[in-house]
Amino acid sequence: MEIIRPSADLRNKYKEISEPCKSVQEPVYITVNGKEDTAIIASKVFNLIQKINEGIADANANRIMSLEEAKNKLL
Repeated sequence: MEIIRPSADLRNKYKEISEPCKSVQEPVYITVNGKEDTAIIASKVFNLIQKINEGIADANANRIMSLEEAKNKLL
């Protein structure tokens, strides 16, 4: 379920905004003058998205190895 809050709540009710980001790991959408402006996500989710993007960039740059190569490198 989408959570939408006005921008004034960032200042006045921050904890009410941050808690759903962390507990259900869904973004909270912030509006300014009734229009969608920003999405807030938990840092845990953001870090995961960064790792996924790094993996995609590595694959696109052909910085990959087979599972067998990875096993050998670890041993």
